[in-house]
Amino acid sequence: MGSLIITRTFIKYSLFAFNIIFWLLGTVLLVIAIWSKTEKGNLMDFNSMAVDPATVLLIVGAVMFWIGFFGWVGALRENVKFLQVFATSLVILFLGEAAVGILAFVMKEKVREVVEEHMFDAIKAYRDDSDLRDAVNVAQRTFKCCGVRNFTDWQENVYFKCCNEGIESCGVPYSCCKMDLQVNLFCGVKIMDYTTEEYCTNTNQYVPMNHIKKEVSADDQIYQTGCLVTMEGWFNTNLYYIGGAAIGVAIVQIGGVWLAQSLTHKIKSVSAGYYHQK
Repeated sequence: MGSLIITRTFIKYSLFAFNIIFWLLGTVLLVIAIWSKTEKGNLMDFNSMAVDPATVLLIVGAVMFWIGFFGWVGALRENVKFLQVFATSLVILFLGEAAVGILAFVMKEKVREVVEEHMFDAIKAYRDDSDLRDAVNVAQRTFKCCGVRNFTDWQENVYFKCCNEGIESCGVPYSCCKMDLQVNLFCGVKIMDYTTEEYCTNTNQYVPMNHIKKEVSADDQIYQTGCLVTMEGWFNTNLYYIGGAAIGVAIVQIGGVWLAQSLTHKIKSVSAGYYHQK
């Protein structure tokens, strides 16, 4: 009987600690998401709920809050129904993650097309949304890239298009530049060489990659590879680490289900009088 009580207490408080962390993380994500929605608006307004970071945070935070709440209360109060809701929710979450992973692998070309489309949308809206602009700059500086496929993709933005007469025309954002510590906001200005008659009459034609002013020396000044290509390379290079992290998350979720089921079993056993003191 003593060992049963010790085991039950250990499982109870292990599950309680697991869920209090889970619940707190969900609460933090919810607060950030609600703040983003009310104060900052959509960080990436692509007319798609799926790619709005604030919406993603809101959904993830709500799910974590829901699961953590039922697991926390279920463990603390030894409520079998709450524990069953918690375990079922974790199983559904695990199956959903597995389904998304499988679909992403099977339909990777379609996923790539969708990501590429939204990245071009981000380029087009670069000057219209300060949060989006910051996100793009961070991505380009982090992954040491420029544009989607290459730096000429910035011709999709009206401010950087060569046919525009503004100061940024025929250039790229400063985050495309190869800088270590000192930031030069004008290092990407007017780096391309073009002919008005050839490229401004055809709005669908880019200035070719090799049309860069000689004095700029683009190989030394800006990154030419696009972020989609660079990110794909990073993903492939770190595939084992990403897979390991996914397996780790799965183990944690399965462990949570096991703790909930074990505690439920012991609660039911005691309630049924299965254990008795000899």
